[in-house]
Amino acid sequence: MDTFSKNYWGLYLDFLDEFKGLIYQGYSIAYLCHYRSLISGNKKLMGKFESAAFTKKLKNRVEKPTAVQAKFNNYKATIKKKQQKRKGGKVVLHDVYDLLRFPEETLQNHFNKSRTLILEEKGRKKRKESFPRAKGFKYQYFTQYSVDVAEAIKKVKRKAREMIASHPGHPMYTNPIFQKRFMLQIVKIMNRINESIRLFKRVNVSVIVVPSTHYPESRTLVMVAAKYGIPTVCMQHGIISGEFGYLPKIADIDAVYGQFERDWFKAKGATTGTEIIGHPRFDLINKQPTVSRANLTKKLGLNSSKKNVLLIVRGQKKYKEWDQFLKKLTVKQKVNIVLKDFPNHSNHPLIKNHSYVHNSAGYKLYDLIHMSDVVVTYFSTVALEAMLAGKTVFILDSPFGGYSGYFSRMNKLQQEDPGKLATIFSDYIRANKNKTFADRTVKEFVFYNYQPKQSSSKRLMNLLKRWL
Repeated sequence: MDTFSKNYWGLYLDFLDEFKGLIYQGYSIAYLCHYRSLISGNKKLMGKFESAAFTKKLKNRVEKPTAVQAKFNNYKATIKKKQQKRKGGKVVLHDVYDLLRFPEETLQNHFNKSRTLILEEKGRKKRKESFPRAKGFKYQYFTQYSVDVAEAIKKVKRKAREMIASHPGHPMYTNPIFQKRFMLQIVKIMNRINESIRLFKRVNVSVIVVPSTHYPESRTLVMVAAKYGIPTVCMQHGIISGEFGYLPKIADIDAVYGQFERDWFKAKGATTGTEIIGHPRFDLINKQPTVSRANLTKKLGLNSSKKNVLLIVRGQKKYKEWDQFLKKLTVKQKVNIVLKDFPNHSNHPLIKNHSYVHNSAGYKLYDLIHMSDVVVTYFSTVALEAMLAGKTVFILDSPFGGYSGYFSRMNKLQQEDPGKLATIFSDYIRANKNKTFADRTVKEFVFYNYQPKQSSSKRLMNLLKRWL
């Protein structure tokens, strides 16, 4: 383990131990918090994670990658009741932060409308590219199950402040950002505990599906479900780029993309409870595009005699590296470079500073992938999606704290140096150099990381039928 990860997790275990006495309805609130958001923005603290000297100040010294998962395995074991099959029960789909992303056709073709309940978070605006509501299905907000616990919240907040005060000078607890977010999460968690209890009393629930257990809204639901003996499934909403967004594993079953995740979770201490499912939204990747290559090429103002290259970026992140990549390309005259930004901005500076880069704002990702010959991307789920569509992919990738090594099997098709990536890419475009190697690499990567033997929607339903 790298020093950053040791300190990141060591501080988290300290937090769990020092706030474990903050209890509500039998649940330790600390275990239900979203740790990463409690420390993000605390630059001084984050800087300490690289220091071996900081490790000595922690009560928990994390030496094994299984330490955090073991802590949660033990905690959940104190809560979990024996699961019972509930005849005629409903499948509850919980959408949090727009991460569920089940296509309407998945719901229409595979889910029973009368036995499916979709729960959303009230007050959250949907992104333009989010998957719309499916016709005929029952949608509810958790607030429909809320109760007034204002006085209880005041008491728990008061105790939390007393606990914080007992650690003067602490680099995490004394930070104003931590204190503000911690109080907000306490409110979310206490409300969700009561909402979940009322839900389970009013609705016969057979199984719950969530898109993540990272956030307090969904993590709390899963933990309360464990106490009621209700099985839970967590979908994988994106590639595991780093461990901080996917550990600890909380749900009974994590529906993962491929063998990579099963091996990865096992190495982190989650030796059971993973099933290779993929994700229903990827079932759409090989559907007929909504616009033909010829029409899209014309709409984007591209030269139809050139190869189309889709460049995936994420806002201003790695701007200097992408700028260098574009400057060092030696095949600019042979390709149309189409930029796809996330979020979907139309005025990205790479377009402004490189006249040969075309804007694609407003066009669907999968349509852009289909019209492309090659995809170049940062460390993104789009790389997997493009490979599932049979495209050659080049990745600008650099290790970081908690790095999973997800794209390590891409060999030289992934590069940390943008200049080297530009050279390899240019050689490939100019003379199909390394084409056989690239094709084999993509094929082997997909086999290990996704294994699309049948649709993800079918695999998911086969899993859910265990409890229906």
